[in-house]
Amino acid sequence: MKTLNNKKRISMLLIAAMLISIVAGIFASNGKSTFSDVPSSHWSYSYVERAAENGWVSGVGNGLYGVDRQVTYGELALMLGRSVYPELIDWYGGDPAEVAWYVPCLAVMAGMGLDNGTPLDNGFEEVALQPINRYNMAQILYNFLKDGGKVPSYNAAAVQASIGDWSSVPSNYQDALMAVVSASIITGVDSNGTFNGNGLMTRGQAAVVLCRMYDVFSGNGETTPTDPTTPGTSTGELGQKLPSGATAAAGVLSSIGKDDAYPTYGNSDAVSPNGYFTGATNVDIGNAKLQYGFLELVNEARVSEGHEPLTWGTTDSMEEYTLIRCNEIVSNFSHDRPKGSFSGEVCAKGYSTVHAAFNGWMNSSGHKHSLMSDTYSYMTAASSGNYWIICLWSDSGLKLAEKWSSNNYDYSAYIG
Repeated sequence: MKTLNNKKRISMLLIAAMLISIVAGIFASNGKSTFSDVPSSHWSYSYVERAAENGWVSGVGNGLYGVDRQVTYGELALMLGRSVYPELIDWYGGDPAEVAWYVPCLAVMAGMGLDNGTPLDNGFEEVALQPINRYNMAQILYNFLKDGGKVPSYNAAAVQASIGDWSSVPSNYQDALMAVVSASIITGVDSNGTFNGNGLMTRGQAAVVLCRMYDVFSGNGETTPTDPTTPGTSTGELGQKLPSGATAAAGVLSSIGKDDAYPTYGNSDAVSPNGYFTGATNVDIGNAKLQYGFLELVNEARVSEGHEPLTWGTTDSMEEYTLIRCNEIVSNFSHDRPKGSFSGEVCAKGYSTVHAAFNGWMNSSGHKHSLMSDTYSYMTAASSGNYWIICLWSDSGLKLAEKWSSNNYDYSAYIG
């Protein structure tokens, strides 16, 4: 797959933004609706206009948007490719002119696993032009949120209580519903918050969803919990352990996004402000959160080039240090760390998704060399907004982090 040069991509986006501003000015000056079936009095008018002005949606012919038509899987994929995930268009390896209009975006989605858990999973050709129901739209959007590191923090019990028909939601869709509802991307169909997952979505409703999805990816959407709990808090007591002795995800800050499927172990009885058993007392991680999705991408690339796969970091200090470093590069985008470094690292900024950041690194010889290096046995990864980091660990680096975690990962006094 191909990746646009970041500078080129930024230039293209700036040009597009200028053109959009010009077009928006024209719309504002003549006072007319873009589509005859979406007048200014229509409930979806502002969303359809915004999506059209930004080039995210187009009409169905004869000046119509088709506002009440049911939106299809193919249309949703193209809308997402034109808005929050341009990779769906950029990374198609074939000639778009030689295939149906829906093929490029759906093919890239399939390759990235963004269609997992939906009928598209079994081949998109059969369902591309079929209407999508609310369950499967939620699942697709959830897949995008996960890949982009944009799944919001939320209190599961509170979100479930807000969904009127939660008891009838199939278990395979529950995580998706909680994510999109808590982020206000898809809301209920009545005052009881009934989700009505088997109901179909119209193109007008899709425009609303698209605008909300874009706002979440751009940082302007609803990404805070639905109760007073904030991203920087834990839904339980800090410092909990699983029966295995591993640090429990429930006992670290909820904003970290720790997953018990990747167990880590502490080296201290003292719990840090982040919930790790590291003995640290003053460690600021800001809005950084773990990004496990890089592990599969890195290992797939390493194995294909004859290298041993890496293991996710096994200690609390490795994860906590990675979160600290991620927060540090937001204010100082540099590999230099006055307090002392414990791992190798690759850093990136300006990317909106895990896949985009990874491809940026793989298209840089220096970063790729680091990711493919046989010096390292472990990795950890995190993001904060559009800043991304992978920390690469050797056994010696692991031991160093364990030694200095209780000193807030600071051995500057010994750096000559």
